[in-house]
Amino acid sequence: MLSRLLQGALVVLGVVAICFTLIRLAPGDPFFRALDEAAVPAAQRDAQRAAFGYDRPIPEQFVRFVVNAARGELGWSHSRGEPVARALATTVPVSALLIAVAALLAFGVGIPLGAWMGWHAERPTARWLDRGALLLLSVPDYVLALLAVMGPALAWRLFPVGGMRTEFGPTGAAGLLDVARHLALPALTLALPIGAVVARLQRAAMRTVRDADFVRTARATGASEARVARRHALRSALVPVLAYAGVHLATALGGVVVIERIFAWPGMGRLLYEGVLSRDYPLVAGGVLVAAVGAVLGTMLADLALRWADPRQRGLE
Repeated sequence: MLSRLLQGALVVLGVVAICFTLIRLAPGDPFFRALDEAAVPAAQRDAQRAAFGYDRPIPEQFVRFVVNAARGELGWSHSRGEPVARALATTVPVSALLIAVAALLAFGVGIPLGAWMGWHAERPTARWLDRGALLLLSVPDYVLALLAVMGPALAWRLFPVGGMRTEFGPTGAAGLLDVARHLALPALTLALPIGAVVARLQRAAMRTVRDADFVRTARATGASEARVARRHALRSALVPVLAYAGVHLATALGGVVVIERIFAWPGMGRLLYEGVLSRDYPLVAGGVLVAAVGAVLGTMLADLALRWADPRQRGLE
């Protein structure tokens, strides 16, 4: 476990270092909209950059960022006019809610559906469902999001177009229902491609184990097909799906930027998108740091779940 923590720390450090460098190599800086105008003296522009240390070499800036981050200081967001930690504290839980609901939908539906498809692979319905999942995987996230906006939101008016809640809307239980209605489309859009991958992985794994020796032994004891599938085959068939769970988090973190942008969901993905556009160095670095830590922790949790499903993994430690 200690070695995995060290590996995770190195991964986080490497990801942050790459993003930290790339954003600084891009044209412009946090002040390019105001201070790069011809009317502003060059001395004033240089003084502003020097005040935040942006005139120093990039390795020196990175070391300073890491030292400050270790103390819990992520810097000042130029675009939002507030500490980066405060900006992230208000947006990270919002993105976490979106990702958690999407994961619940993707795995909660994809696992049982894929298990049924694999156990009854010869049925026409199972084959058509598998083709539907493959078709769903071929559609980009942003296309699904735009279709959701144009159909259920605009044309049918079943759900709100965007945002997290209705302005001056209800509170209490009615307020929670209002948030749920706003959450439905972005969470479903994020969950559909992930759920399709989960279903196809579960289908393939279930087809592999349904004729295994231990499954035939369970049938020989007189147990029903449903019990054999649920109690004996499914646990072993969960291994590839749980192995994918860690990858799912990285996939969701990448897709959440597009989803939050299209649905105006006020989460960290949208915040980072705006931070990149404004060259807000501290905001981008702090957001990438939080996202990288979350992805590494999610992968470790997936590894623990994998060890539970497959005892053979324990021997690899």
